[in-house]
Amino acid sequence: MKKWLKIALFIFLGGILVIAGVIGYSYYKYWGRFTADKEQYPHNVEYIDPEKALYGKGFQACNEDGIAQYYNPERATNSKGKNGLRKFIMSNYSNKGYSDSGYLNIRFVINCKGEAGRYIIHENTLDLEPTELDKDMTDQLFTLTRQLKDWNPVYFREKKWDSYMYISYRIENGEIIEILP
Repeated sequence: MKKWLKIALFIFLGGILVIAGVIGYSYYKYWGRFTADKEQYPHNVEYIDPEKALYGKGFQACNEDGIAQYYNPERATNSKGKNGLRKFIMSNYSNKGYSDSGYLNIRFVINCKGEAGRYIIHENTLDLEPTELDKDMTDQLFTLTRQLKDWNPVYFREKKWDSYMYISYRIENGEIIEILP
């Protein structure tokens, strides 16, 4: 008898947990989450406006409405791999007496054909405050980044997709310390 009482109690508590989960999810889905004003903010935060992007003209995404995030498990990669990418940048970068420190972030889109375009540049201090780094240094790293070819597009669900990508350079006293991702 005691055993049946325990089983009934576990079933009852399990049912309550399932019901609470359904109610919580419903509340979140319909009332609890924040909704964006689609008129004021028509795009997601990662969106790169083709009209404002560097080298955006002539670049064609395969599906404007289906550009994947860069944090997908199956994200785009460079065909040389991270080490090959780093080797290319480090062997071609020249510190011409730069003394700036900070992060140079270059965001762009890789289309389903493996072509890169729509670049946007963000410059930050090491404390992640917006700043302007040495223009010559920024131009040099941007040029090197654009020279990276042979991108492998995102591939999932038996299909190649467009995706967002970024490369961040951590710079200290004009020297590249780290390249992310």
